[in-house]
Amino acid sequence: MQIYIEYVIADNMAVNLALIYATTLTLRRKFSRIRAFLSSSLGTAFAVIMPLWDIKALFVAKTALCLVMCAVMLKHREAKSYFKCMGVFLLYTFLAGGICVAFLGANDGFIALKNPNGYTPAVAAAACALCLFTAKKIVGYITLARRERKYMTTVKLVVAGAEVECKGYWDSGNRLFYKGVLPVVVSGADFAVKIPNVDKAEKVEGIKVSTVAGARTINGFIADKLLVSDDGQEKEYDNVVIAIGERDFKGFSLLLNCDL
Repeated sequence: MQIYIEYVIADNMAVNLALIYATTLTLRRKFSRIRAFLSSSLGTAFAVIMPLWDIKALFVAKTALCLVMCAVMLKHREAKSYFKCMGVFLLYTFLAGGICVAFLGANDGFIALKNPNGYTPAVAAAACALCLFTAKKIVGYITLARRERKYMTTVKLVVAGAEVECKGYWDSGNRLFYKGVLPVVVSGADFAVKIPNVDKAEKVEGIKVSTVAGARTINGFIADKLLVSDDGQEKEYDNVVIAIGERDFKGFSLLLNCDL
């Protein structure tokens, strides 16, 4: 079997670095270039000598390699952090390996590059790209879940005697005040048209909004009540100014003012 050692090194270094980056991204940890390079180098060194091992020793060696790489790629202050790292790293390793095997088949072409002009590097690159894409999706989901748990709340809006329930988001960036006195809650454009009795509410005009795009004014109305859930209890706010936003909100309907 003919092996191009330089391609084995380059291929494994690139794949290992991608898997390590995907792992740190998922764990929301700082990516250390030095640690990543050292950990990747260990994996690459193992790939170079791997063909010399018998199958039993190979399994034990791979297990030991995973333990060492996870210990090197990130700084762990507790066992929980280490095992989380190992679990995520193994997940992406199996994902990348499964993609490669699916394309190339379970043969020695997956272990080492026999043909520098072959398609193995492209398949490995596709596997790494999918791992990174998956990592970003996972991080996005975790971020959204954390934001929802920390900043999202259930809101009941009462307008002209009619009540509607929705999701509200506490936004520290919402510092809108009507006439400099009354804090303003902003409704998503799509939600505003669904509010019952909104045409019967007292209208408010000239709410000043300042953003990076410039200053402008928007209109709104006054709600009878705003009931906000807080640790199982409801806080009630009377005569709240609701501004009708110019765009839809994703995941919530009302942008709450932290000065309520």
